[in-house]
Amino acid sequence: MAGRGTRTAKMLEYERQAEEREREMEVMNEERNRMVEELIKIQREQDRIAQEEYEISQYYEAEALRHAEEVRIHQVRRHQERIRDHEARLRDHEATSEAFAKIIAMPAKQTRDRQVSFQASLGNRLVGRANGPGQGG
Repeated sequence: MAGRGTRTAKMLEYERQAEEREREMEVMNEERNRMVEELIKIQREQDRIAQEEYEISQYYEAEALRHAEEVRIHQVRRHQERIRDHEARLRDHEATSEAFAKIIAMPAKQTRDRQVSFQASLGNRLVGRANGPGQGG
């Protein structure tokens, strides 16, 4: 048996294995730390991308709403123009109807006199022909 101060080959082997395991543990811990740092970087990048996607979606939603409002305003204005045009046509129609109503309501004596005098002159011509040269002679 070996004395207290001397180490046997088995003891040296255990120490060497323990030191090797310790180095492996340190390497594993370093690798784990690097992996955690990479995961943190990946998570930050995913968060940044998610934030950008959210901002982009908010932008496009705002643009879509703005466009929809512009389209609605345009439709309202076009509708108002059509209403104004229609009201103008109605006023023109009413004015024309009133003018025709006044013409129709006017006394018709002058027109009848003209018709009568026209018919009379036509009648005189017909009478004159009937009594004209063929009969008078």
